[in-house]
Amino acid sequence: MKKYINYAILIFAAITISYSCTPPLEGVQFKFPDAVTGSSIIVQYSQANNNIGEVPNTMSVRIGGKDSSKVVDSFNKKVYKPKNGIMILALKPGTVVSPSAPIKFSIITESEGYLKEITPVEITSNDEQKIVIKVTKIATPPAGITVIQKAEDADNTGKTTKVIQITTPALAGSSHTATLSINGGITIKDAAGIPVAGKLNVVLIQVDPKKSSVIVNKQQAGMKVVDKNDNVIPNFSINPISAVSAEISNESSQKVKTFSAPIEIKFQFGVGTKNSAGQDIKEGDVLSFASYDEDTKTLKYEGTSTVKRNGNLLEFVASVNHLTEFYCGDLLSECSSLKLNVLNDPLYVGETIHTTVVDNSGRVLFNESHGLGTTLNCKLFVQGQIGGNTPTSSDITVTTKSITGKTLFTKTLNVSCANVNAVTNVDVALVSPINYVKITITPKCDNGFAFKIGDVQAAADLKDGKGYTSIGVLKSTADNKLVAQTTLLNRGEKYNFMFNLGGIWYYQNDLWIDNTATLNSTFSLPSFLCK
Repeated sequence: MKKYINYAILIFAAITISYSCTPPLEGVQFKFPDAVTGSSIIVQYSQANNNIGEVPNTMSVRIGGKDSSKVVDSFNKKVYKPKNGIMILALKPGTVVSPSAPIKFSIITESEGYLKEITPVEITSNDEQKIVIKVTKIATPPAGITVIQKAEDADNTGKTTKVIQITTPALAGSSHTATLSINGGITIKDAAGIPVAGKLNVVLIQVDPKKSSVIVNKQQAGMKVVDKNDNVIPNFSINPISAVSAEISNESSQKVKTFSAPIEIKFQFGVGTKNSAGQDIKEGDVLSFASYDEDTKTLKYEGTSTVKRNGNLLEFVASVNHLTEFYCGDLLSECSSLKLNVLNDPLYVGETIHTTVVDNSGRVLFNESHGLGTTLNCKLFVQGQIGGNTPTSSDITVTTKSITGKTLFTKTLNVSCANVNAVTNVDVALVSPINYVKITITPKCDNGFAFKIGDVQAAADLKDGKGYTSIGVLKSTADNKLVAQTTLLNRGEKYNFMFNLGGIWYYQNDLWIDNTATLNSTFSLPSFLCK
C-alpha cells in the first residue's frame, strides 16, 4: 500500500517517487552485537505527510510471512520496537541467505489513527539493508490523497459475512470520491490462492489526478501488458480522471488478491470534470478502466463503462475480480515513436531549452528540458480502445522554447499508427535569435601570471525577479580569454554577473551589452587563481 502512496505523490505525479534526494540514512553508522553483525536491517519510519512532524511512539510492529521465524531484533530476541523512528532487525545467527535462497518476510506496522502498513522485505545477502517505511495518518494524509480504513470480517473459510462497502472522503476542493463494494458470501483469497479468513482491515486510497503527470504510463522492464482475459496486448497508457488503490488484509497479514465473484469499484466526480482533451465529461460518455498490480508488474486493460449522472455528480462503475490500483479515464493506445534530434547550434551553446509534443486535442505527450546535441525519444499515443476502432494516424506538434519562453522551433506533422514499432525522425534546428550576444571576459592577474582555472560557469541577473540564471559556460581560449554566446541577454542593457572561479563565485555588476551585441570586460583576479 505504501508503494502506491509514494507513487501517487511523485509518479502519479511522475511515475516515478522518492521523498528526498539524499537517503535519510545515508552516512549513518550503527554498531551491533557480534551475534548479529553482518545481517543488520535498519528500518527508519517517517510520516508520508512531511508536514505533520515525527512518527508516533505508539507504533506496534510485528514480523510476518514465510521466513518470519528467521528475523530477530539486534539482541537476537523478538522485541520489535522502533525508538525515535528507528528499528534494528537482523537475521537469526546461522541463517544462510543468497540470491538463490532469499529470506522473505513482511514488517507489519500499526498505530491508532494510522493506516496499517504491510511492507514486504526480501534479503538476498548478509550486507547491511536499509528500509524506509512511510506511515500515513488517516486524518492528515499527504496532499492530493484521501484515505479510509475500516474493520470487517470473513468466516473461517474466507467468505465475507456481509456486504462490505467503503467510500473515501472527497478530495480537497472537489467532489471526487471512490467506493469499494463487496457482496456477502464471496470467497476472498491471497496471491497463492489461499482463503483469507478472520478479522479484515480494509483500506481505500484515492489520488487527485490533477497532482499527476499528464499520462500515467507505467511501462517498465519486465512489465506485462494484458487485457481483462490476460492476453498480451500492445502497450497503452491511461490519462486518469480518477484513481484509487484498494487493499484488504487479515491479522496474519495475508493480502486479498482475488474474489470468487465480481466486486464493484465506483468513481464519483462533479459535473464539469474534464477529460484529457479539456472537454466536459457528460452522461453517456464512455471511459476506459485499467489496473496496475505492483506485485506482479502487470498493467491490465479492464474494459470500458458508460458515465451516468446522479444529481450533481457523474458516476463511473466497473466490476473486477481482484484488488490492486485502478484508473478511470481516457485510454491512449500506443501509436508509434518520435525521435527528436536536437541539433548543435553555436548560438545556444550551454543553454537549457525545453521541448513539448502535443496532439491535435491539446494532450501533452512529451514535456522535458534538455541541452543541445541530444536525442529525445517520445512515445506517441492516440485516443482509442484496445481492439476497437483505433485511429490510423496522429497529428502532433513539436515546439522547442528557450528558458525565457521564446519559441525556437515548431513543426506540425502527421504520424502513422500502422506500425507501433515505427520511428519518425525530426531534426530540431533552432531559429537564429535576434538577441544573440557574444561575451568575452579577459581575467587579469596583477602578478603577471596567467589565469589557470579553465572553463567557467557564468550566471546573470535577467531582471525577471528570479535572481541569477545560468547563461552557460565561458570557454577558456589559448590566449587566456573566456568566451561564450548567449540568447538570454539583450543588447543595449546592463546586467549583474556571477562567475564561478575555482569554486568561488566572483561578482561583476553593471556590465554593458553594447549595440553590436558584444560584452567585453576585463577584471583583476586574486593571486591564488593565477599561476
